[in-house]
Amino acid sequence: MIENIEQQIIEAKECLGCMHQGLIVTSADGTILETSPAAERILEAPSMSLKGRQVREFYLMADTYEELIRQTDIATRSLNRSVIVLAGEKKRKIVNMSMQRVADRGDVRYVHVFQECADLRTMEQRLLQSERLATIGRFASQIAHEIRNPLSSISLNVELLEDELKESNDEARSLIRSVLKELDRLNDIVSEYLQFSRFPKPNLKRGHVDGVIVELVQTFKAPPSVRIEVDLMDSSPEVWLDERLLRQVLENLVRNGAEAIDGDGVVRIETDVVDRFFVIRVKDTGTGIAPEIQPKLFEPFFTTKAHGTGLGLATSQQILFEHNGHLVVESQLGKGATFTLLLPL
Repeated sequence: MIENIEQQIIEAKECLGCMHQGLIVTSADGTILETSPAAERILEAPSMSLKGRQVREFYLMADTYEELIRQTDIATRSLNRSVIVLAGEKKRKIVNMSMQRVADRGDVRYVHVFQECADLRTMEQRLLQSERLATIGRFASQIAHEIRNPLSSISLNVELLEDELKESNDEARSLIRSVLKELDRLNDIVSEYLQFSRFPKPNLKRGHVDGVIVELVQTFKAPPSVRIEVDLMDSSPEVWLDERLLRQVLENLVRNGAEAIDGDGVVRIETDVVDRFFVIRVKDTGTGIAPEIQPKLFEPFFTTKAHGTGLGLATSQQILFEHNGHLVVESQLGKGATFTLLLPL
């Protein structure tokens, strides 16, 4: 019995650790009883310095807290309100606060759940980006289907023409082979558009990224002039990930890095832990990316390649968003580029 209770406590603490929102439980008089890691991060205070203190100390205006308590006591559901809280020594943060009154056999507790508005703005931006990509995906699917049917017909007729011209001159057959090659390229583009329109929801599981990176490096076919290097941290932590989708992102970034290299060069994959993120960096010694181009890199259909669709980085960024992570780029012309993946721990 005791072992089961202890296991439930461990599981509850693990759940709290995964929450992005801050959570504080207080007694009826406002004494802090429990906190989550996210609450400690937002308020910039360790758990030991929070427990036992009055929660009203963290409200910029004590009247705000008293009013929230009063409204919560008479409400039938949790209340939401934007408030200013004090963090660290002198910081002020705007948070969206939700408060719930919980009573059990006369024992009253208040549960405070809050999130920085900066985080909320980020989530709103990601939602807008997702909706935008979904709309573009529907158009891409419609266009791809409209193109694929006549494309198949053209390919078939050109192949029949090639059979008819077997005894013809080499120049005519060479032209036909060029046409077939371009038709294959168009088919690849159509397939990529269709794949983009069917963007899957990730199946996130706890796991290590190392295996994904090692498998990618073992199977990736880089040009002979490009060397792939790996520098993995010791004892990397587990993260929430969809191995297949993360592999897709890394493969796209490694391929882009290899294609950006003119002559001999290196694509390097590094891992690290920074703050509360597991970090993967994909660096290349290529030509670099112009500053005016960098803000457009993650826009659908934007590409600087002669034969690119402009969907690779847009898809990669969306996959990172679905992992509650980030994908950012740093680059200087002539000094290569670094794409950094941030996955929450």
